[in-house]
Amino acid sequence: MNFCETDLEAFVAESDRLGGPGAPGCDAYWAGFTYQPTFQVDQALDPFSDAYVDAQLTLYAEISGRAFDQNQNEQAAFDVAPYAAAVNPYNHPDPSVLALHLRRLTKAIHLAGVNRGDHLLDMGCGWGLSSEIAAYSGLQVTAVDINPGFVELVNTRAARLGWDIKAELGTFDDFKPAAPVDMVLFYECLHHALRPWTVLERLAGSLVMPAGRIVLAGEPINATWWEHWGLRLDALSVYCIRKFGWFESGWSLEFIRAVFHRCGLSLQVAEDSDATVGYTLIGRMNQIETMTGDVFLARNESSGFITEGLYGILSDRGWIEVVFPENAIRAQIALLNVRASPLKLRLTSGTTVLMDGEIPNGQTKVVLTRTTPSVRLEFEAETWVPDSELANGDLRDLSLHLAEVCFS
Repeated sequence: MNFCETDLEAFVAESDRLGGPGAPGCDAYWAGFTYQPTFQVDQALDPFSDAYVDAQLTLYAEISGRAFDQNQNEQAAFDVAPYAAAVNPYNHPDPSVLALHLRRLTKAIHLAGVNRGDHLLDMGCGWGLSSEIAAYSGLQVTAVDINPGFVELVNTRAARLGWDIKAELGTFDDFKPAAPVDMVLFYECLHHALRPWTVLERLAGSLVMPAGRIVLAGEPINATWWEHWGLRLDALSVYCIRKFGWFESGWSLEFIRAVFHRCGLSLQVAEDSDATVGYTLIGRMNQIETMTGDVFLARNESSGFITEGLYGILSDRGWIEVVFPENAIRAQIALLNVRASPLKLRLTSGTTVLMDGEIPNGQTKVVLTRTTPSVRLEFEAETWVPDSELANGDLRDLSLHLAEVCFS
């Protein structure tokens, strides 16, 4: 059955009258569905260009009947209490449907090759099933969602069940973790992003180097309607776009490959023999070079550092010149605080303040994205005398150690 723009209100109303998505009557009504857009998107445009994005937004306005506003349209009001008390966060009555989600998520975690205690950033966590499976698997989880109700639900369930999960309010367009993470997961959610390449590029800069990865699972990958990417025009997607205002896009496999390449990530593609499981995509850093602190200081200009063993050691103030290898797009600087208590550090590059606060005992990683062939980092750090705190005979005024510099 063919539908066009003027049919959409009646299409949604009839779908709801027949019981909505998943109801036998609605499924029969949707059989043979096709949508004929009034606005025609020029697929010859550069799919990364503003012109192409604007064309998809015009099509979105046609189907949804509203302006694009994800802070408003991507919300879903619900009663948190019954989901917080349920066995699973979906409160799902159908074990087979829940099992499908578990298959996708456990496959993603398995293929990602994470380790117990690794930090997972679960973007667009929704009800929180992906966060709970990750926590159950032994990961430390930061969960992010645009919907305050989902954030409340995830935190409430984590507190009740003892999961290592902290949920925060944020969007694809603005969230950045406070510290580098081992893995970023998008489960059934990145297709809501208008420009997924900018989302992945920003978060790629927050991965632990060199082993960090970005994983996609349960995402719509096909070239049914678009050579590169665009709004999905199947019955369920058109229904959700019109009724809820959700941005229901999809991408061809070649396009999403280009997105990962653009972000400096190599892509592993795992297509399941079961089409309902679909694709699992794992993007990993293209590691170019890793240097210990002493080697880095021997190859690059610096001031205020001395070398000792594999480390560079700073006392009070100093700077290093970070020269990027030819193909590198980012650098991760690993700083080590060997003091038992925090050290104050102000780290700047030109007029940009990269850090101004305390770094805890252990390693802290700072990520630089290449904008010029070289970047000068200036350090102003608190000093301490090891002998006064450890009685070890070391009377030097020390600040922190430069442990490693990794380029990708």
